[in-house]
Amino acid sequence: ASSLDHRQRVRLDAGLLVLRLGLATLMFALHGWARLGRAFNYSFFGAEWPFVSLVAGLGFPMAGAFAVASALSESIGALLLGVGFFTRPAAAVLVIDMGVALYNEISGGDPIELPMLYLIGSVALMIAGGGRYSLDALWKRRASGV
Repeated sequence: ASSLDHRQRVRLDAGLLVLRLGLATLMFALHGWARLGRAFNYSFFGAEWPFVSLVAGLGFPMAGAFAVASALSESIGALLLGVGFFTRPAAAVLVIDMGVALYNEISGGDPIELPMLYLIGSVALMIAGGGRYSLDALWKRRASGV
């Protein structure tokens, strides 16, 4: 049994929905979509992708694979987060991705606000989950017959 009354629970779940949708929309629209296209062209057509050099410069082995993984986290991961499906794992992958982005910004002396905000939002969703208004919750309700 929850110690939250119905009104508090609705507010909490609405807040998680807004956080999920806002974070996912910004991540996908401003980063994921373009990066996914570049990753596709890099992977399937051998197109040059400067992001691979950036990843290599951070010391990652197999920089191309890690660059593609980053693109997938910022696109597919963001979409999963937005609809609340596999919310915690999707958020965890974004936490790792944004941790690396934050390290890169700090190392270069660049502003850290944007990766820090994505990181904080992703950590919150990794801890709290997607809430009642998510596909995770719908799946759980259907599995339990409720």
